[in-house]
Amino acid sequence: MTEDRTRYGHRGPADQDMTLAELFRQSLSFLRRHFWRIAILGLLCACVALYAALNMERLYKSSAQLMIERPATNPIEEENPTFPTIGTSYVDGQILVLEAHDTLLKVVERADLTSEPFFQSKPPNYFELAIRYIKQLVPSDRQKGRGPLPVDAPDPAALSARKTLDDALTVSREGDTNVITIDIRANSPRLAHRVTQAVVATYVDLRISQRRDDALQMSAWIGARAEELRQEVEIAEKAVTDFRVKHGLIGEADGASLSDQQITELNAELVRARSELALKRAAFERAQTLLSEGGDILDLPEVQSSDILTELRQQLLQIELRERDLSATSRGDNARLDQVRQIRAAIERQIDRQVRRIVNVLGNEVETLENRTRLLSEALTRASGQSKIEIRNNVDLQQLERVAEAYRLRYETYLNNAGLAEELSSFSTSGTQVVTSATTPLEPVFPPVRVFVILGFMFGALIAVLWGLAREALDTTFRTVAQIEGALGVQILVQLPKLDRRQAIPDIIEAEPLSPFTETVAALRYSVSADHQGSDIAPVIYLASTAPLEGKTSIAAALATSGSVAGQRVLLIDGDLRRAGLSDQFGLANEIGLADILQGADWQASPDVQDGVLDVLPAGILTDMPINALESPQLPKFLEQARRDYDLVVIDGPPAANVADCAILSRHSDRILFVVRWGQTQIDAARRAMARLPRKKLAGVVLNFSELNEDPWLGETYRLYGRSGTGAARRSRSGTVTSISDWGRRA
Repeated sequence: MTEDRTRYGHRGPADQDMTLAELFRQSLSFLRRHFWRIAILGLLCACVALYAALNMERLYKSSAQLMIERPATNPIEEENPTFPTIGTSYVDGQILVLEAHDTLLKVVERADLTSEPFFQSKPPNYFELAIRYIKQLVPSDRQKGRGPLPVDAPDPAALSARKTLDDALTVSREGDTNVITIDIRANSPRLAHRVTQAVVATYVDLRISQRRDDALQMSAWIGARAEELRQEVEIAEKAVTDFRVKHGLIGEADGASLSDQQITELNAELVRARSELALKRAAFERAQTLLSEGGDILDLPEVQSSDILTELRQQLLQIELRERDLSATSRGDNARLDQVRQIRAAIERQIDRQVRRIVNVLGNEVETLENRTRLLSEALTRASGQSKIEIRNNVDLQQLERVAEAYRLRYETYLNNAGLAEELSSFSTSGTQVVTSATTPLEPVFPPVRVFVILGFMFGALIAVLWGLAREALDTTFRTVAQIEGALGVQILVQLPKLDRRQAIPDIIEAEPLSPFTETVAALRYSVSADHQGSDIAPVIYLASTAPLEGKTSIAAALATSGSVAGQRVLLIDGDLRRAGLSDQFGLANEIGLADILQGADWQASPDVQDGVLDVLPAGILTDMPINALESPQLPKFLEQARRDYDLVVIDGPPAANVADCAILSRHSDRILFVVRWGQTQIDAARRAMARLPRKKLAGVVLNFSELNEDPWLGETYRLYGRSGTGAARRSRSGTVTSISDWGRRA
């Protein structure tokens, strides 16, 4: 057998791969072996975790939910379903804004967290003080380059509160929606609720401020661009005027008349201009009348045809419906209802401003048409014949006028956008809706006592399992039948269980004849003496072990007692001349025994040897070296006589590891039983001890002191027999125990 084989015994080639069922059985066996260790350590760690949890600071969690909406570029886009929804990156960016240090510092200032003990810096513990001291002993470049803090830097109390708030704040997104959840943990429900409200309010204000700043920047840019376009319009109109002056296209003509076609075109243009002027003047006068008298200005065709006003009126209708629904369902103060009302008021203001802007545009158009009509009239009154050069000048003039008109249209467009940007700056919406206001916690969320206890138990159980695995990995003793058979190459005859403290050997053989232990010893006796059944010569059974205190003496006494109870004539010999453990067990330590016989004392069996008699031959009084006494020719003579006078001869020999006496006694014996104690006999020592014994005479191994829990099948068998043997009949041994002094000796 090689050293690298598994400690559970040698496996054949077909058994090298461990099956799942075998792994499961071995796992259950391991848990059964270490059940109490796992349970005790698990409960101990669970108690420690419970004590730690009960002494930890209680933390309460307050939560609020916000819906992040797409930021509108103007009031018309606000809550318009036609615009695309926001993406994941935008919501994730807002989460980063919420967790930013600048935002947290604003929350600290808003909620005055520097005055709260929970957010103040904690005094350092001994471990932190030790680390600081070590850092001070080791100078670094960072410490050398550290200077005074900037003037506008936050004070240490605010920085400490910000760090604590950063640890207490958790911001998460709800699935793939644009709803985020804000969680704050603090040591009191009131503080957690107040800080959550401060975080929500700070974020909403931050969004409104950012929206206002963006609108102001947009308005400033559009205003600057409109000013540039106004200058370009002036340049273009000046170019038209200069061209007219240069080529005499204004004022009194030189008497030349225009062609009939040109005059006709001028007349037609003048008629169209006057018609448009009449329509525009009528619409403008009606609008002024409605504004002055308080009529419904929205009935004007110009107002109804405005796309902007149509969108605004649709949004106003939706906001009014939402306000009606919220008013019907809400009780008391409702932040959402207030927000809807603010939006409705802003839309109404926008409608009013847009209407007034349309009226102003009508006035400008009336003035423009009047000027145009006047110019056309003057042109017709100055009509005279013109040359081809004048006609080309008119064409060039028209080109310049078209350029001036194009600049004028762009200028008016930027003026309108400038007005919208100005309105957007006053349209105070954050694009954030409060879905759930800050909650007031009732129960603490930390520490989770149940989780702590479970984790503590699991941690203790894990330590116990690792401990058990380490013990078994480092264990060099025998623990299983497969281990013994694989390491020693000898079969196991029986496994003797560890007895209860109230049970004694060999008294249990007589007191409990139907007990599993008694039955097992009887089976052992039968297996080693079966070859001598029907013979007149009794077998000599020699019991050996690796080292002392492995139960060899007790097994020898039990084996002999079992034979006497079965009606056999049994001789039990204490062959350990050095320790004489069997003699001490039977109280015959100072009696004449085997040593005296080996030193020349004559011996013969008692003349009244009867069936069921157990004779004990003590070690005797030794006056020479044990090995010299055992080499005496008296030993084979004595054993030969004992074979004829008894039915069974049992020799309790010395340990075989380091004593040569066992080699002599085993040579004169018929069968050898090698005793191995569970969890004590060392594998290497047992292998060396068995090398001293004759292999042919070795009947097998007796595994003593077996743990029933280590072998489920064996343990269940013993438990079944133990229950069936409860209340069994008790009887006394019919034989008597005598010593050599009772038999006499001959010179």
